[in-house]
Amino acid sequence: MKRLIHITFLLTAYLSFAQGDISEIEYYFDTDPGIGNGTSINIDPYAEVLNQNFSIPTTGLSAGNHKLFVRAVKDDGSTSYYYSQSFSVKAANATFNTANIDGFEYYVDTDPGIGNGTQLSVAAMETIDQSFNIPTAALSSGSHKLFIRAKNNDGTYGAYDNVAFSINHSPAVFNNYDITAAEYYFGTDPGTGNATAITIPTGETLDENLAFLTNTLPQGSHRAFVRVKNANDVWSLYDHIVFSVVPLAEINIADINSIEYYFDADPGIGLGNQVTITDTETVDQNLAIPTTGLPTGSHRLFIRVGNTAGNYSVYTHTVFSVRTPTFFNNASIVAAEYFIDVDPGESNGNPITTSGDSIDENVIVATSGSLAQGDHYLYIRVQNANGTWSLYDKQYFEVSGTLGIASNILTETKIYPIPSSDFINIATPNNAEIKSAQLVDIQGKVVLSINQNINRINITSLQQGVYLLQIITNAGSLSKRVIKN
Repeated sequence: MKRLIHITFLLTAYLSFAQGDISEIEYYFDTDPGIGNGTSINIDPYAEVLNQNFSIPTTGLSAGNHKLFVRAVKDDGSTSYYYSQSFSVKAANATFNTANIDGFEYYVDTDPGIGNGTQLSVAAMETIDQSFNIPTAALSSGSHKLFIRAKNNDGTYGAYDNVAFSINHSPAVFNNYDITAAEYYFGTDPGTGNATAITIPTGETLDENLAFLTNTLPQGSHRAFVRVKNANDVWSLYDHIVFSVVPLAEINIADINSIEYYFDADPGIGLGNQVTITDTETVDQNLAIPTTGLPTGSHRLFIRVGNTAGNYSVYTHTVFSVRTPTFFNNASIVAAEYFIDVDPGESNGNPITTSGDSIDENVIVATSGSLAQGDHYLYIRVQNANGTWSLYDKQYFEVSGTLGIASNILTETKIYPIPSSDFINIATPNNAEIKSAQLVDIQGKVVLSINQNINRINITSLQQGVYLLQIITNAGSLSKRVIKN
């Protein structure tokens, strides 16, 4: 119903790894190019939990149905299983949809044609989030596919979404037979009893590791299916898992004789900064790597080793930050202060009573009702006896709305698109009026202030990064993180 320009993908990284282990996210469309060969998405390496929006361009994709695959890449080069999402790309001449959704239709297995499915009526709304009861009594036993698509109030239907399910009309029988056999297969089901047999012990339950032979499979993503049979010769439904086959690693018998490193962009194998070492089977030593010449900000260091046969290993890498030069501090801490969101200037923050060479204590920070609903950053810094202030440390937190009409109005306020490269739109409910707005950068500096009712903000001149958009309305204040890309 709408022309698809970008996919906004919300990824929660703890599905695969702890955030401290994830170095990047990669994605691809339709066909797996191989682990590490997808399109890389940079992430915030300092976030404990990765829960952010990614804008994934679909430029160049043909009109029609596609599948987006996303997986996480760890510091050691290994990856998570992928997450996938189906979507459709409409032709460039597709019109923008401004009509509300007023119904759905569904069908099972075969498309009867747009408008000819079983209709589901709903109240016309911009978005629909509700459950439907779909009758299945007339369906035959076996596997089926349910398709559903939305209709707006100008008669236009959207692309379908679908889910697979199984029907078993046979009366349920309590199983009191032991498991006697198991089998597995990859990809296509050869039929019960025709897959590769697995030797297992007979028993009521099966709880052990199973070895699958994957040596005949091509490189790429696959699915392994497993099912068991009981002593009454009845097979269970299958369970399955997704996995990847990668090239078989060669056994290296050549000694390591060099190390090379580079920052951010790969200059090519053998073209990095060389570190000469003594030929050896393994290397376990500290390397002093100069960062002179790197601009202030976040960078990535990549390191790989070469052997006497002229081959290089896969790289390992780490994320680090370059800050402005500092001097060694040997003066004790005499003061500390904190501020929220906007930096009032050194010595102008809220004081924290403390002293000594170091601070290791809990600090209670008051977050009064004057804080806007939404996203915020807490900053803390200390001052030593020489009068020098440290760099600040920061922590993200969120203020939830209280029950009431004003809070609901703020919750219904929409800020989009995120991320954006040019404009941020603000859509408030009809009875809410924006009095002022400001953008605050991640250093706590106000970079843009607007003292009027506005529903669109031009961010073209801002640098890439994370900002807080803070708006004051006649119903209260709202603070939300936005991203300039």
